[in-house]
Amino acid sequence: MICMTFFCSCNDKRDHGEREAADLLAQARSMIDSENFVVARQLIDSIRSAYPRAFDVRKEAIEVLDILEMKEAMKDMAVNDSASIALSLKLDEMKKGFLLEKDPRYQTVGFYKDKQQPASALHRTCLYAEVDETGQMFLISVITGKKIKHDRISVETSSGESMESPLCFSFVTDNSAGYEEQATFKRSTDNDIAAFIENNADKAIFIQCRGSEGNHRYQLSKADIQSIARCCQLERTIQEAELLKRSSDSLKIKAKFFTKKRDKDRQEVKPAVEKTLPQERP
Repeated sequence: MICMTFFCSCNDKRDHGEREAADLLAQARSMIDSENFVVARQLIDSIRSAYPRAFDVRKEAIEVLDILEMKEAMKDMAVNDSASIALSLKLDEMKKGFLLEKDPRYQTVGFYKDKQQPASALHRTCLYAEVDETGQMFLISVITGKKIKHDRISVETSSGESMESPLCFSFVTDNSAGYEEQATFKRSTDNDIAAFIENNADKAIFIQCRGSEGNHRYQLSKADIQSIARCCQLERTIQEAELLKRSSDSLKIKAKFFTKKRDKDRQEVKPAVEKTLPQERP
């Protein structure tokens, strides 16, 4: 009796929590089958922390984690694909309100310009926007008939809120059509002026052009305000579509990696060799 008790005690010490760890791993497998990947990952992590010496179960847990990663990536791909289809339809509908200007001879990226902002109307003092095919938006400040060499602008609402741009690239033209100068701001470096205009589209907005040879102030037309707001919406939608595409590409690579890893692991598993025991002589 004493020997048997001692033997069982030694076995329990050598177990290192293998049975408990195996139970947790079985639960993790069940969670993966029901696509509850968060709980499954937590269970696998708990095996590592609670039973660090349960080496056999931990080794098996690594393979189970690979299965989790593969199935999670495939589920996320399905969600992304569904969202991409819906977003693509929305983007196609939005693009109907824009013209794509692109000359393949020297342009690799074209620009979407609001149909309600015809090119002939841009040769006037105004602020307008355009969005390139990658989702980068630009604000263009135009002054005609005045020479102030402006390289920044500030916007102000009728209720007193204001925002000023940083210095930007500007150039002037002086031809038969008259004197005209332009200052161009990238959306990412415009100090959120475009967002300010969009968020205050229901108010009167005034533009102050500031240059080395003077200032010029005017009220932005309602049509220009609405056009800038539409360009902001197009920019966000294109960027969202690009983000979904990059996410889908990343998930495809991830799923492919873990699928190949699983198939390789299966091929490397060698079948057990059947051993023939020697027969006893009569």
